Parts: sequence; structure tokens; C-alpha cells
Amino acid sequence: MSTIVSVDLDDVACYHDVHDLGDPEPERRGVILEKTLPRFLELFAEHKVRATFFVIGRDLERDLSSGGVGAALLREALNAGHELGNHSFAHAYDFAEWSSTEIYADLTRCDAILRDIGAAPRGFRAPGYGHHERMLMQVAALGYHYDSSSLPSPPYYLAKLGAMAWMRLRGRRSSSRADNGRAFVGMAAPHYLPTAGLWEVPMSASPGLRLPMIGTTMLGGPEPLRQLLCQQAKSLSYFHLELHGIDLADPAADGLAHLVGLQPGLKVPYATRRERLAKILESRGGGQTIFSALQV
Repeated sequence: MSTIVSVDLDDVACYHDVHDLGDPEPERRGVILEKTLPRFLELFAEHKVRATFFVIGRDLERDLSSGGVGAALLREALNAGHELGNHSFAHAYDFAEWSSTEIYADLTRCDAILRDIGAAPRGFRAPGYGHHERMLMQVAALGYHYDSSSLPSPPYYLAKLGAMAWMRLRGRRSSSRADNGRAFVGMAAPHYLPTAGLWEVPMSASPGLRLPMIGTTMLGGPEPLRQLLCQQAKSLSYFHLELHGIDLADPAADGLAHLVGLQPGLKVPYATRRERLAKILESRGGGQTIFSALQV
């Protein structure tokens, strides 16, 4: 039974982009790397989990220029056996529209800053799940082994389109993209992409209905759905749990109360979400990094 755990360390600025909130205040920009990352490291140590953390280059660069608290925690993660992956430098939601040269330059910039803190990146995850063959060719050009941008869940894509339409009706525009539907269909298990020379390592969706089995739904989703997904997760032969840094945010303590009405998972108390994640990890007997799973 294979269990992969990955965490997207998307900073607060990403959620401001999605919800059309403008730039976050400077004091909120370090919340994920400085406050939620150590919570993941503590919980993972308790439950024998080695995870892949996907890091945004601009956030790490900013952290290093302002004391390096997050960078020190990422080094701690490496020393504990976790993996750091490339989540692009700019985390641009229109990344797929960039030229090959621009994509490669962005990926290289993120790769370099990760190597500066001691990482050896082997994989990539696209911003907002959107990816295509031209992008993957640039990932392969870096010598990486895998991409992990696919979430084969059509219901997730439809829900995203609905949320974007609702925002437009209210006169607001999300930075999320509606033209990346290919990321939400396809194979549910890891598979080799011969044209790119990479492994694709999808995030998990439920059998049958293909509901997303990610932190958003499994820690803070509607209770009947959450319980169903957690029960199904216990018996899957392949389970790749994708989490986000915000999944272990404490809105009051971390200054994120303004996001509670926009990120439904934050309505669930932090302690409850932490306990739920612990139970999922315990039911699976721990977890491993993406790269280590590919070596089996």
C-alpha cells in the first residue's frame, strides 16, 4: 500500500490573487513558511511521514532577505528526510501561457534558490494544477524525474468554474484559470510520459465519482463527504494526499481571519483539522515523498 504526502507551501499572496484581494500586508507574507510549516514538521515526525514540500521561489527569496526563518525550517525538513520540490518562482496562474524560454527561466530561478539552501529538487508542481507538454519539456530540461500537477477530478474543476463565475457576478475576478481542464482528467496512478521523459504522479481522487481527496475536502469539507473520503482513503492501494500550508493555519493566531469566509476549511478550528490529518496519516501507517515512492 503506497501513501504519498505532498504539501504546497503557497503563501497568503496566492489566496489574495485567487480571491481578488490585492496585495497582502507585509506581516502576513511569511505566515506559511514561518508558522504553518513547523506544524507540519511536528505532526509528520509524530506519524512517521516523509513528505514532499513544493516551494515557491519568490517566497523563499523574500524569506532569505528578511532573516531566513522559513529557510532554516526548510533545511530542518531536509535533515528530517523530507523532499523539496519546485513550485515555480513566480507562481503565476497564467504560467502555461508563457513562452518556453520564460518558463525555463522561472523554473531555473526557483531551482537555484532551492539548491542554495541544500536541496536537490527532482520534481515540479505547476501553479493552479495547470500544465501542458511544452511546460513539462522545460521541467525535463532541468533533469527532473517527475511532474505532480495532475488532479484527475472533474468535479473539482467544475466546482472551480462555478466559484469563478460567482466571483464575476459580484464584480470580482480571480487569478485562477478556466482553461486548464486537462489537468483534471486522466490516469489516477503514476505513469510515465515518454514524450517529456518524466513520471506523472497524480494527486488522489475518490473511486467512481472522482472527488478530490485533498486537504481542502478531507480536513474541512462538508461532514458527510469528508467522512466518506476518509473511509475510502483507508483501503486505496495508491493514495497521494495533497495538502496546502494553509490547511494547518490558525486564522486568529496567524492573522488570517479575513480569509475564513473565503477558504471554507478555515471555518473548522485548527486543532480539529490537525487531529483529522493525524487520523488519516495513522490509518495509512505514515507516508513517503514522491521521489522515494518512484524508487520502489
